[in-house]
Parts: sequence; structure tokens; C-alpha cells
Amino acid sequence: MSDPVFVGVNPWLPYPLSRSRWWTEPVRAERWAAFRIALAAALLLDILASYLPIARDLFGPNSLGSPDAFADRSEPPNLYWSLLRGIDSSAVLTGVLIGWAAAACSLLVGFCSCSSAAVCWALAISFLNLNFFAHNAGDTVKVIGLFYLMLSPCGAVWSVDAKLARRRGPVFISPWPLRLLFVQLAAIYFFSGVQKLAAPDWRSGDTLHYILADPALARWPYAQQFIPYWLTRLATWTVLAWEIGFPLLVAMPALRKWALGMGVAFHVGLGLTTELGMFPIYALTLYVPLLPWEKWRGRAAPCPPAPSGYPQR
Repeated sequence: MSDPVFVGVNPWLPYPLSRSRWWTEPVRAERWAAFRIALAAALLLDILASYLPIARDLFGPNSLGSPDAFADRSEPPNLYWSLLRGIDSSAVLTGVLIGWAAAACSLLVGFCSCSSAAVCWALAISFLNLNFFAHNAGDTVKVIGLFYLMLSPCGAVWSVDAKLARRRGPVFISPWPLRLLFVQLAAIYFFSGVQKLAAPDWRSGDTLHYILADPALARWPYAQQFIPYWLTRLATWTVLAWEIGFPLLVAMPALRKWALGMGVAFHVGLGLTTELGMFPIYALTLYVPLLPWEKWRGRAAPCPPAPSGYPQR
């Protein structure tokens, strides 16, 4: 086996993070590459299935996102930016969507990975701010993930970039993007749970019943679901407790896999029972780098020697 190599930049970390192996010990690059592939595939599916078929209805003149509809989002005190602000041609915006799909393909195969992620990130924000109401929390997850990818060596393995670099040994990267993404996941659930706790329907346990009975949100007619009311109440309270307790649950090794498994089941269930667009799929991409991809490939290897300037324990 070839000698392991370290790819990317290792950032300076303040104390006590600089003394923590969780934040400083290099990790196999396969985990971050898997996230790149998953997010790029989800983005490409989103563009081809959600954006392009109804692009003229969502963006451009005389559309739900006509330039005057959200003009105030670029004015003080909002200042939400968009590279596409002022473009009033549906044909041009459709062409940009096609270019966005091409950038997603480039990110998927790992060609100019960081640059492709930067293009995808900038266009994701630009289209979001052209028609804010055509997006949901899944698009926020998309923007966050692309931001981390463009700042990190996401093409270190499983990519055209890696082939061109001719790397042979096991590849390691600094753990900071993986750790930040995990902290982001915990923060998303916790603050979502806190917000839900302020809603009377969540506290009474009625929310999931109302969602599954809402024709605008439910994927199937409520009369065909045969889900008893007591079960939807129990599920509502369970989701609420799980979201609020998520940071604590994943901090406990004995409960970590259970908490993460429940998260996967939660998003799969949402995708099967509700019409929330790409939100469940984008949310599931956050779990992809938590899987032991390097072990499944049967190429376990020791960490490489610490690069110059790398924090030492």
C-alpha cells in the first residue's frame, strides 16, 4: 500500500478545540467526497425536476417571481443579493439554469470541484432570492452544504481532480468541514425543536395529524392512510423531544446511532407521506458523510504524519 497523503489546508483553531482529537485528527477523504457526490446528485435532480420544467412560471417577467415581486429583498435593511437581479428575460434565466445543471454535473464527477461548488453556491442563493416563496428549508441546507464544499478539498478522492493529481495512497483531510457540518446538523434540529415548542399544536400533539390531513401537504388522501389519531400524537411528541434533545443524544456514544437512525427514518417518512419537495433528500445528504465509507472499501490505513503546523496533542 502506498504511503498516506494529506490534502487541503488545516485551519488554526482556538483552545480548547486545538487540543481535541475530534477537531484536529485527519479523517479519510472518502467521507467528504461522498457528501460532495450526494449533494451534487440531489442538486442536479432538483434543477432538472423542480426548476427547469416550470422555470417560466417561477422566474422572469409575468411570473410568480417577476422582478417587482421581490424587489424589496435587495433594498435596505434586507440586502439579499442575487447575481440574476434585474434580468427580465425568461430565456436567459432558463439558460442560466442549464449552466447551473452543468456546474452540478462538474461537482458530481469532481472536476474543478471547489470552483464548481462555488458556482453552484452562488447560483443557489441567486435563484432563492429571485423567488423566495418557491423554496423551503431544504434549499437552506443546500446552500450551507455547497458553502462548505467550496472551501474544502471535496475533490480529494473519487473525482476527476484526484485522477489528474495521480494520488495513489489513502488520502486524508482536515476534519473541520465534517465537524462543522455535524454541528450544523445538531443546531438545525435543536433550534427547529425550540421553535416548534412555542407552537400550541406541537405541544398538544396535533401537528402531524393536521399535516397528514392537509391536501396541500399530504402525499396521500388522509382517508387512505389509516393512521390512528393517538399514533400521530405520539409521533408528534416524539419528534419534538428528539429534535430538542438531539445535541445531547449524539454526544452520548450509547445513544448516538439511535438518534441518527431516527433522523434518517424521520426524513424518509416525510418524503413518503408529505409534499415537501426536495427537503427530505437534502436533509438526508447530511447523514452521508457519517457513514464509514473507507471501511466499506476495505482500505483502512493509519493517519498520515501530521503536516507542518498541524495542531499536536
